[in-house]
Amino acid sequence: MKTFFKQYSYNVVRDVLNQFAISIFGALLSMATSAAESNTLSIVVSAFAIAFYLYLVYTTTWEIGAKDRVSVDVGKKPYRPHTGLLISAVANIPKLLIAILFIVAAYLIPNESIASTMEVIVRLAYMVLGGMYTGLMMSVKISADGATMISAWWSYFVFIIPALVVSWVAYYTGFKNFRLVAPLFDKKNKKK
Repeated sequence: MKTFFKQYSYNVVRDVLNQFAISIFGALLSMATSAAESNTLSIVVSAFAIAFYLYLVYTTTWEIGAKDRVSVDVGKKPYRPHTGLLISAVANIPKLLIAILFIVAAYLIPNESIASTMEVIVRLAYMVLGGMYTGLMMSVKISADGATMISAWWSYFVFIIPALVVSWVAYYTGFKNFRLVAPLFDKKNKKK
């Protein structure tokens, strides 16, 4: 594990910074659409922010896989297909801690005023790292009484999964030098 952090600490920090930047972008878009009071617009804008975030995760992790291929081919590193998943898992530890704190606030603190204050703080903390999901969480209703996903403990865990899956796939495709989205943006193909 020490060698993992030595080799990939820059990439983990880069993923966390990307999360933070896109989160602020997504949160601002969410606030703008919530002022319009249109759930459909809020969901669409949130989906755009999520897609942009996952695209950034894909491209950065794809590059790591492509670079690791060279090291594996010359015998410097062993092949570890789960590297992209590990990088994303470490980068998503803050979101995981926020999700755990939400469960603690919602179910384990007996004092209601302390629990509700802690829930508000946890939601704000999640907006800093998961703001791209905010519009979706505030607009999608999950029960008949009108409760949205932001009040469901499981949603904080579910929204970690897309980045993990995209990182895993991106590392593998980068290692195999196969591009899922590059034909759309490849400059070499446009010149031909």
